Amino acid sequence: MKKKQKGKLVLGLFMGCCLLYAMSGFSTKSVQAAASLQKEDGQLVGGKAQDISPAGKYKPKENEDAKNTEVKSQDTKSTEAENIEVKDQEEQKSTGTNDLTQNATGASAQSGTYGNVKWKLSGTTLTITGSGAMPDASLSEPAPWSELNVKSVVISEGITVIGQQNFCRMSSITSVSFPQSLQTIKEAAFYECSSLTEVKLAKNVKTIESGAFAGCTSLAAFSASGVTTMGDYALQETVITTFEIPKKMTKFSPQILFGNTSLSELKVASGNTAFIAEDGVLYTKDKSTLVLFPVNKAVTQFTVPTGVKQIGDYAFSKTRNLKSVRFSNVTTLGEGAFYDSSLSGALVLTDKITTAGSFAFDSCTEITSVKFGKGLKESPYRMFEACSSIKTIDFGGLQTLGMRTFCDCSSLVNVTLPDRMKKWGGSVFNSCSSLKTFTAKGLETIGYADFAQCYALETVNLSKVKTIYRQAFANCPSLTSITLPASTQYVDENAFEAGVQVNCLNKELVKFGKNGLHYAEKITISGTRDYKKAFEVLSIVNKKRAENGLSALTMDSSLLETAMIRAGEQEVLFSHTRPDGAACFSANAAMIAENVAINQRSASEVMNSWMNSEGHRENILSKDATTIGIGCFYMDGVYTWAQCFGNAENPQAAAKPANQTVSQSMYIPNGTFSEAITSRGIIWNTPKEYTYQFSIGIDSAKCQVGKKTQAKLWLINPEFGQKVAFSSKNITWVSGNTKIAKTDAKGKVSFVGSGNVTITGKTKYYQTSVKIKVKDNGKTSTKKSSKVVLKDKYAIYTGKAIKIGKAKATGSKGKVTYTYYTDAKCKKKLKNYPKKVGTYYVRAKVAATSTHKSAQSNIAKLVIQKKNPMTVKVKSKTYKAKASTGKLAKNYSFKIGVTKAKGTVTYSKSKNCKKYITVNNKGKVSIKKGTPRGKYTINVKAKGKGTYASRTIKVSIKVK
Repeated sequence: MKKKQKGKLVLGLFMGCCLLYAMSGFSTKSVQAAASLQKEDGQLVGGKAQDISPAGKYKPKENEDAKNTEVKSQDTKSTEAENIEVKDQEEQKSTGTNDLTQNATGASAQSGTYGNVKWKLSGTTLTITGSGAMPDASLSEPAPWSELNVKSVVISEGITVIGQQNFCRMSSITSVSFPQSLQTIKEAAFYECSSLTEVKLAKNVKTIESGAFAGCTSLAAFSASGVTTMGDYALQETVITTFEIPKKMTKFSPQILFGNTSLSELKVASGNTAFIAEDGVLYTKDKSTLVLFPVNKAVTQFTVPTGVKQIGDYAFSKTRNLKSVRFSNVTTLGEGAFYDSSLSGALVLTDKITTAGSFAFDSCTEITSVKFGKGLKESPYRMFEACSSIKTIDFGGLQTLGMRTFCDCSSLVNVTLPDRMKKWGGSVFNSCSSLKTFTAKGLETIGYADFAQCYALETVNLSKVKTIYRQAFANCPSLTSITLPASTQYVDENAFEAGVQVNCLNKELVKFGKNGLHYAEKITISGTRDYKKAFEVLSIVNKKRAENGLSALTMDSSLLETAMIRAGEQEVLFSHTRPDGAACFSANAAMIAENVAINQRSASEVMNSWMNSEGHRENILSKDATTIGIGCFYMDGVYTWAQCFGNAENPQAAAKPANQTVSQSMYIPNGTFSEAITSRGIIWNTPKEYTYQFSIGIDSAKCQVGKKTQAKLWLINPEFGQKVAFSSKNITWVSGNTKIAKTDAKGKVSFVGSGNVTITGKTKYYQTSVKIKVKDNGKTSTKKSSKVVLKDKYAIYTGKAIKIGKAKATGSKGKVTYTYYTDAKCKKKLKNYPKKVGTYYVRAKVAATSTHKSAQSNIAKLVIQKKNPMTVKVKSKTYKAKASTGKLAKNYSFKIGVTKAKGTVTYSKSKNCKKYITVNNKGKVSIKKGTPRGKYTINVKAKGKGTYASRTIKVSIKVK
């Protein structure tokens, strides 16, 4: 026996599913019921692939170059990758050397070198000496004094840079003396020095990096008059009440003071060219942008100055006392402008607001109602998420809602969208736990998890919906039924929970999976269920399990039937997705895992393939499995296999039937469809797509005049490429040229002439074609083709016979004859040429010659109409120009005077009339002063009516 060549194996993981594909003779695949990608509480919610979230608390990062990063234990590892907890200091390594001495009073003293600086601890005072930049420290390689009892720090002259994390988490420090030479304080230098109360920096300090004093929760006084650059979170969670923007600072972010709940006033140093402060509020110099409103400012109402056009990012975030804002002339709200603020009651967005950033009012838990203005057309990402008190919404001029606009608004009960809204961003009303009724008469698409966790939702009215995607109504226990309109095109199988009664008015849609609807058509394949081979596989499975100390699996009767169905389906689509697009688990709720394979010819061969693949072997040797169903299907020389695993406690053992020849029906979707997703959570990558292709088989040896042959329509398996014979009541056949080939309803092709012809096979939603060449049988004529073309003609009634124009014949030079008819189908012939008014139809025919065939023309129209009796009173006018200028010296006008016209009368003028001569719709002609010498024309046209033809009369105007 010829040995089958083994090909390259490629293994990939997808949402808990193992996929293995052999590139040559045979293939196998395995899948397990995937775990959901969910929120921690098991809820589903949409989101964006890039990690977009509101500004959050700063934490220092681990040094990427550190070599001694150790965590306490796997159980206590932080959920944030950058927040790495290190072991006790005695297990740490640091740069430099330490000396421990005992002074006369018994107190310990330490000293050492750290990079290019020296340090010494006397009592609780740490003194740093040296020049230049202090080395950077990190969580894994901290400064050598980090665990000492330090209360005061003295940094001597000569030091220019305080390095990263040099004093990180030294909570005992109460004071720091900074030198005049200092220029830069780097990231997290004094992070969480929670006892530090005051920072006074010399004017030479220009840069303070991110998080430099973050977490200094006792820091109330801060002075840095020379600073030009300050990073975000530099003063996070400090208790500063008044902050002054230094003279040369031209950029300022509210995140510098993130988490400060004490700030009541902002000031700007004299001479600053970028900012101005009024009544403690910070603005750009031109007052076009409000930069920051102090979180603890003691006001409950605020009116934005009329010159302000923009509210900056996080400008009002986390305010504590402010209850309402009047927006005046504001047009733009920045990202997080009012994030987690104290706003309460009714919120009114003016018509002038046209743009808003993400999280604009996110987590404003006291807002009770929202009224949008006419200016904002689309709400941004998470605009009102977690606004738990909102009860009513006036959508104003909104055209669409951005993703998660009202997610987790738990007080909403009834929502009706404006009819104009056709689309939205997704998860818009997700987790609105009190929402009972939702109505949208214009909305066309419901996206992933849009209404997930709407626990009270009972009534949904979607008058024009077209598409509903997966998990759209997940975790909606109060929704028991829904009626979808005739506009519905697609409903994902997992859009609704299994218990929801889905009624759809589009009766063309076919149900698939748990609760899906789509356009699909039924096909039927025929093959053999090989139970003998299936039970041979069972023996090998249980032998392998015994070798690994596992109990035997029972061939369950329900899973056996499912496995045979799934094996047959592999002939059409080799995938864990069923041919109709549903997930494999829809075949049997008891199934927990599946292995499939194609083209292995024996039980030992398929088991060898499965056992040599990690994912398949894992399913076969699963400790959770107690039952199995095994399918083997044979069709047109191809074996397909399936293993369906279960964990039933009381399985129904299957008897071993004899092999059976069966017809198996299934549905295939219309057009391209995606791989079924077995996870309930968000899928960031694009699922694999499938498209069914078809081909036609015709015996070329029988493509000869006088012969017949049977055309066969095959479906091509998208994943394995083999042709699959099938039957369907929807199959029809069409010949592209019935003078060469004719087809009947069953695909029988009869060849009646030589030449090239296209045969097309169609199903309900698909079609494919094949071009074939039909040979002459030696008995038919070899004359060349001819062609005749005849043009329509319109003529005026004269009382005499009228002929159509001469036909154009190509090919044959034979005699051309003309036949006239009174009807468009050319059934009623005229004996003579037509004379009367009316419409006639004509065909021309060229006679055959010794070298060319005869040919018949197209049907041309001959239309005979009465002459239009239109007359005009004025047919010409002549005016004399001034001799010296050659132009008219004054204005002239006249009326053409149309009478007896049949049909609408219109007037037009020659191009040279330009602006000099005009004519109105009543036929009044105006010739302006300054018209130069020349000949001008006015065209008067009667359109014609009934049996009267159109007619045009030219009126001439001469300036001489």
